[in-house]
Amino acid sequence: MRIFSNVLSWVFQPLLMPLFGAFIFVNLPVYAFRLLPEPIKHYMLVCNALFTLLMPVILILLLYRFGLISSVRLDKREDRRLPLLITIAFHGVNFYFLYKVHLPVLYYLFLLGAFFALLLTTFITRFWKISMHMTGIGGLCGSIVLCAIVWPVDLRILLATLFILAGAIGSARLIVNAHTPAQVVAGFSAGFFPQLGILLMV
Repeated sequence: MRIFSNVLSWVFQPLLMPLFGAFIFVNLPVYAFRLLPEPIKHYMLVCNALFTLLMPVILILLLYRFGLISSVRLDKREDRRLPLLITIAFHGVNFYFLYKVHLPVLYYLFLLGAFFALLLTTFITRFWKISMHMTGIGGLCGSIVLCAIVWPVDLRILLATLFILAGAIGSARLIVNAHTPAQVVAGFSAGFFPQLGILLMV
């Protein structure tokens, strides 16, 4: 069970969530995304892969190489500040490049929700180590709840799958003793509620 939990933690690590989110959005059964040209969809995926995954990973590895963090796993709260700031910066770059191609507004709101979730996580991390894995999956769950509210589409199967996955990831983080239950719940909340807060902007 512990091996499976470690695998689950690596497969669904926080840096992958924006890319997973982009993949889900471009395949949603709504005209706003179905009418997007294929090159634009590919552009979305490439931007997310480059700016929210590849570039942060490279810089985190460099931080480790030069001794600025003690582990690439970021198990210590003190190790998380710089990687979080780097991730926030690249989320801004990602938004800049994606804003040029005129995507559906709700996707930009998803990006803004993720940005605010990162800011909130960075602030909380100054005092407490919450689960960034849960922040990532929480944001994804919140964004699809938002889609289900705004668009007249049936997303129940997708939502059920994501919430079950969130439960599995949270359980995995507990099994490997990476977090306490409170840290898992706080992490999910830090990702989920900024997405729902975006409803005020819709």
